[in-house]
This record gives sequence, structure tokens and C-alpha cells, in this order.
Amino acid sequence: MVSTRRINICWPQLNITVTAEMRHDVNPALVDLLYENLPYRSLQNHALVSGDHLYHLVPTEKLIYTKADFKVPDRTTEPDGTVFLSGLQHLAVKYGPLTEYLPAAPCGNIVPEDMDKLRTAGRGIWKACNETKQVIEVIVWDASQPKPKGRIPLALERAGVSPEIRDLVAAIHQETEASWSGISKDLAKVHQGLSPSLAGSKGSYFATMVFINGEIRPLGYNVLNNILKVAATQPNFDLEQLAALYTVFASVPSEFVGYTGANYLFSTHEAITAMIKKSVLQNRNKADAREDLLAMVSAFAKYVNLLNAQNLHVFPWKHTKEYPISGVSQQVDVDSRSWLERLFAFVTSTLAPPSK
Repeated sequence: MVSTRRINICWPQLNITVTAEMRHDVNPALVDLLYENLPYRSLQNHALVSGDHLYHLVPTEKLIYTKADFKVPDRTTEPDGTVFLSGLQHLAVKYGPLTEYLPAAPCGNIVPEDMDKLRTAGRGIWKACNETKQVIEVIVWDASQPKPKGRIPLALERAGVSPEIRDLVAAIHQETEASWSGISKDLAKVHQGLSPSLAGSKGSYFATMVFINGEIRPLGYNVLNNILKVAATQPNFDLEQLAALYTVFASVPSEFVGYTGANYLFSTHEAITAMIKKSVLQNRNKADAREDLLAMVSAFAKYVNLLNAQNLHVFPWKHTKEYPISGVSQQVDVDSRSWLERLFAFVTSTLAPPSK
């Protein structure tokens, strides 16, 4: 008989903790991978185009290329409280209606007695994202173990082989660690209109905030993550080809976001490019050279994906009220009832005879 595996998910700033029962029978590879990386902390995000969905970065590269054993064809049909794990390194939790009907890997469910707390957390995180900009940290740990005390360190997954590359990887990791569950200094400046380049036309930095995220997100998700995925799943790609993927695809977005204010990102890209030319491609030990390259890309990917999460939290989403979807109410859900219960209440109130 397989014992029940549970995790706790805590948002300290909201003073809310919920428990999820993990579905090892459905997605054992993903659940095992999650447990291998517990406990951890991360910056909590709220979905912006999917609906009532919470997600955060799980600090493990392997989640990018670990294949799910099972996916539902449409995540919107899953019950509220479903916990998903994805190749974007996300642990996501559905707490209400969704519109994103894409496939997803269900890996657990929030226990029924904690659903009200989950919805309360969802509303609090949406308020932080949309209004107050309060940074919400999330802490996840094995429910069979005591709650972690103190600051949970960010694990370094790949260190590299060559001394000069080990130093660079350690420096990137240290910078990532400094704002892993917060906001980096570079992005804080950009979102205050203090980019050193004064990026922005006609004296406005609004478009700068839009464009910096428009380049950082695909740089992390589409370029860096996929180089790691190709290296892990496509053995026919050799060292020179992997290095070329980085050089060709990472250069332009890194240069642009450097101009908009992501100074550390750009300087890191330049350092990696130099190391590829000077060290990686000159190393006769191809195995060591490959590990050096992947260590740099892995550390850089984690940093870039963190910046994406930070961008999505600090952007002034209050302006979304200026662009309502036709026929959809903009009223925020103020109770913890399911969408079906709210629909029923609306219909019955509409059909009820007017009061005298």
C-alpha cells in the first residue's frame, strides 16, 4: 500500500498555509522530482491571462525536461485546488475559473478543508500583484517534516568544471540568490523610471516596462530553457551546436534588455559569450567543456526566469481596468464560492420577483 504524500504551501506575508495531497499514482516522475527539491522558497505570482491561477518557480532545472507521465487535455476542466507541475518550472494551483484550455500535468490537490484558505490566498496575491505590489514569498515543504526555520538557501545545481567558469557560475548564482523571493535592484529601477539609459520615448517609461518583459520572458523560457532541454533530450546535438544555439539566439534580446535597464543580465551574457570563445570551445576535454557550457546556461536561465517573475509582479496591472473584455464583468470575486454557485445565485436573483 502506497502511503499518502503531502506538501505544505505557505505564504508568510498572508499568514496562510494549505496542504496538498500529491498524486504519485498519476505523475510519479514529476512528484518525485518535486520532493527531491523540498524544501524551497520562491516569489509567488498570480496568472495574468489564465484566470484564477497561482504559480511560482520551482528551483530545479530538471523540471524543464522531465516528461510528464500524464496530462489532461484541458486544464480548465480540473477541479479547483488542482496542483500542476510544468516544463516552465512552475508549480501552479487552480483556485477558481480558468480560461487557458491548454494541456497540463496534474500532480496533486489541495485538501478540501483548505479550499477556503486557498481562495483567500488567491485574492490576497491578486491584490498584491494588481494593487499594493507587496512581495509575497511562498515556502513549500514536505508535510511530514517540520516547517523550515530561517532563510532557505537556493541550491546551486551545476557548478561547472573549469575554475574560471566555476567563478562565473557562482557569481550568477549569488546574484540570483539575493532576490530569489524578492525584486532585483535593476528591475526596481526600471519600474521607477530610473533606467540609466533613460529608455522610453517622449519622456515616458511605460513602454520600457512592457518591452523589457517582452524580451526577458522568451529569452528565459524559449532560448535558455530549450538549450538545456535540447542538451538533455537530443544527444545528437554536440558541444559546438549547443554553443551556437546560445550565441545566435541569446545575443539580441540580451543586448536590448541591457539597454532598457537589465544591466546585470547584459553583463552576464557578455561574460558567458567570452567564456564560450575563450574556454569552452578551446577545451579539448569535450565532456568538461559541455558541462561548463550547461552550467553557465543553467545559472543564467534561473536568473532570467526570476526576472520574468519579478517583472510580472511589479508591472502596473491596475491599467487593465481600462481594457475590459466585452461582456465579462470586472468585479473581483469577493467570496469563496465556486463559479457554479455564483452563477446559480445570479440566475435566481435575476428571476426573483421585484420586492415591494
